[in-house]
Amino acid sequence: MKLAGKTVVILGGGSGIGFACAGAASRAGASVAIAGRSLEKLEAARAGIGADVRTFPVDASDEKSVRDFFEGVGRLDHLIVTAAETKAANVSGMDAETLRPTLDARVWGGYFAARHAAPRMGEGASITFFSGLSARRPYPGSSVISASCGAIEALSRSLALELAPIRVNTIRSGIVETPLLDGFYGEDRDEFLRSLAERLPVGRIGSPDDIAGAVMFLMGNGFVSGSVLQIDGGGSLV
Repeated sequence: MKLAGKTVVILGGGSGIGFACAGAASRAGASVAIAGRSLEKLEAARAGIGADVRTFPVDASDEKSVRDFFEGVGRLDHLIVTAAETKAANVSGMDAETLRPTLDARVWGGYFAARHAAPRMGEGASITFFSGLSARRPYPGSSVISASCGAIEALSRSLALELAPIRVNTIRSGIVETPLLDGFYGEDRDEFLRSLAERLPVGRIGSPDDIAGAVMFLMGNGFVSGSVLQIDGGGSLV
């Protein structure tokens, strides 16, 4: 896919999947802007991509922060929103205020991003959101995470109609080896990933580049909108 002359914006582009998407878009010739809460991660990402990448501090759950970000970016062609919080807890466990960022970052963050990006997008534009397998296969303690994933998929379908002809899609990703897993599984991380890889039909854990390839497809295929693309190594089958 060629993206010369296009501007690609990644909200949550400082690490993991967002970083891989930024690199793929840059290699395809796009002008890339990445945003996130950690300036340190953003600067490291810019150095790692090795291209002229613009960086912006932004809190996805704060509408003013998101609005100011898009005013700074200006015109854009493709928006990728990977920003998310993932706090797991049983329904009788954590208090609502602790869990609220899990909904705010993914759902309200996606909503705010679409609201303020859409007026700056032209012909052939696209928005790509991210959910996760817990939208379809929840597990104990995932109630708020599952709710956020299901909500962003529903939002994506609605926006595909409301913002047309801007195309809006969601990637429902399986387990991908990113720094996010460290906080989720702690000392059990390596054993968990080894065990999961053995069960998956593809025989391995996903990489950020696997997901970035799917994002490139969604940006490039002008006949895909309102879809949820599941990239999970066959995990839904086992």
